[in-house]
Formats: sequence, structure tokens, C-alpha cells
Amino acid sequence: MSAFLGHIHYWLYRKIQLLVERENLILEKTTKVVDDLAEELHSISVDTYGEPINPSIPLENIIDHGNIHGWLSNQINIASVREAAFIKDLLDTNSGDEAVHVVTAILDAFAVQGQACGVVAQDNLEEHTAPAIYNALQNFYVNGMPCDGGDQVVSESPDEFTWVGDHRLQAGYWRTAGVDPKFMALAYQTWFEAFVKAVDPNFELVTTEENGTRLYSIRRK
Repeated sequence: MSAFLGHIHYWLYRKIQLLVERENLILEKTTKVVDDLAEELHSISVDTYGEPINPSIPLENIIDHGNIHGWLSNQINIASVREAAFIKDLLDTNSGDEAVHVVTAILDAFAVQGQACGVVAQDNLEEHTAPAIYNALQNFYVNGMPCDGGDQVVSESPDEFTWVGDHRLQAGYWRTAGVDPKFMALAYQTWFEAFVKAVDPNFELVTTEENGTRLYSIRRK
């Protein structure tokens, strides 16, 4: 194992693994709705943007030890764009009742993973406050590289944590894939809601608009 691999690298790799696992979950759930079409569309996104990493491979056996930062950044980009492109094609190639079922399946995949991550986070939550839950959330979903900066925080207290929900660190991936950013924002909101409910049912995620800006709040009920 490289001596240069530290906690932050494993932390980022685990989030990339979760992104790939969610992509696979979307494939699994949409296959039940549109059968082989889901597999065909997923193959197109893989051919276009690259193969998913195998989440079972340890980081030290897969990373480029000569370019650790670049490898992690590239894997975030590949996985994020590929998932968004797959979702775009699923939405674009279905209509009527099938489209409704596809949307439901995609959002269900986000909810299922958000809920599962919340259950895991619950075991390590040292204090049941809104900021602590927000920090726990950051351990599970890809929100850029640490050097990219984080979300724009609006307000913070033990009972409520609010940030700007502009998804600025994901928006570039969505533009590359050409997917509807409103749908992706809804999907991420679904993930957040499920996570917060699972990590502590005394809190909820609330979405509001202020001067045309979407705000997310983790709020005690």
C-alpha cells in the first residue's frame, strides 16, 4: 500500500463506490420496468463515459499511485457523468405510463440508498444536532473534491442547518450529460430526505425558496 494514501483518500473512494452502487441500483430497478432497454441504455453510457470501477476492489489495488489526486477526481467525474447520462437516456426514451414508472424507479433508487446510508451514519452520530447530521451526510455523497470547497451555508444552529441547494458541484456533470437539472435536483433531494429521516427521525429535510434560490434545511421537527 502506498504510504501516501491517507484517510481522505479512502473517504473519497468510499463515496465513489457508493455512486457506482447507486448507478447499479438504478439499473436494477429500471430493468423491472423497461426490461432489456435499461441494460442497453446503461451499456451506451458505459461505452461513452467509461467502465464503472469494481466497488469490491480495495483502493490500494486500483488507484494510480503516481497521481492520487488526479485519479480520484477523474473517477468522480466519470461516475457522476455516466450516472447522469444513463438517467437522461432513461427519461428520454420512455413516454406515457412507462415514463412515470421509470421516474418512480429512479427516485426509489435514490431513496433506498439515502435511507441505507442514513442507517449506517446513525451508528456513528455523536450528537443529534442539525450540523452533525449535515456533516454525516457529507460522508456519503459525492460533493466534489475537498479542494473544490463545500456548500454555501446560510445559517446554523443545533436545531436547524440551512445551505444553498444549487448543486453547483454536481451541475457541471449534469451539463456534460445533458440531463434535466431539475430532475437531478429532485433525485438528490429525495436522497437527502431519506438520509435525514433514517439518521434521526426527529429531524427532517425541508426545501424552501428565497429570492429565487433553493434552500435546503435540516430541521428539528
